[in-house]
Amino acid sequence: MSISRSLGWVAGALAIALVGSGCATKTSQKHAGIAWNTAFDAALADAGKKGRPVLLDFYTDW
Repeated sequence: MSISRSLGWVAGALAIALVGSGCATKTSQKHAGIAWNTAFDAALADAGKKGRPVLLDFYTDW
């Protein structure tokens, strides 16, 4: 068996091992989510206490 053929086999085995280990790792995580506040006055008061910005989301069904 030649050296280049052996290196090709080793490189192929290494590539398969790396892809297999990457697919086996857990990538999905549960997120706590966002607790949306729909009351404008309460959202402003809460943002003021915590020093955070307020996001206003406007939409319509026209």
